Order: sequence, then structure tokens, then C-alpha cells
Amino acid sequence: NMIAFDLIQHLNVIPMSVEKPTTKPSNGEIKRWLDQHAVLINGKKPTSKETIEFPITQFVFFPKSNRKTTVI
Repeated sequence: NMIAFDLIQHLNVIPMSVEKPTTKPSNGEIKRWLDQHAVLINGKKPTSKETIEFPITQFVFFPKSNRKTTVI
């Protein structure tokens, strides 16, 4: 098990920053994504401090967006 924020921090493939396009997202921005439910992991929308259970079968950033949805 791993905390959601730590999991995303360790991924090498994540979307670019929404706040500062063409750059990597800051730690604060990643926490906001999680706390605002913009990340879907295994069908759930965890907060930045929730524990994620393995194996991970679904990973979606911005699932409600028509343009920004990113599936890993």
C-alpha cells in the first residue's frame, strides 16, 4: 500500500501542469488534483492522504474533462 500523493510523485508519466503549462506539476498542484477529485485510481477518487491498494488496474487524470483526460 502507498499514499496517493507519494504514488503520483513517483510516476514518471504524469500530465503537464495545468497552472504553468509545459512544466511539471508542483507538489502543491498534485495535492490539489487529488483533493479536488481530479484523479481516478482503481475506480476511486482518493484524497492526497488516502492509502492506495495494489495492484493498480485503472489510473485516470481529469476523468470529467473533455480535453485533458489522461489514462495511464
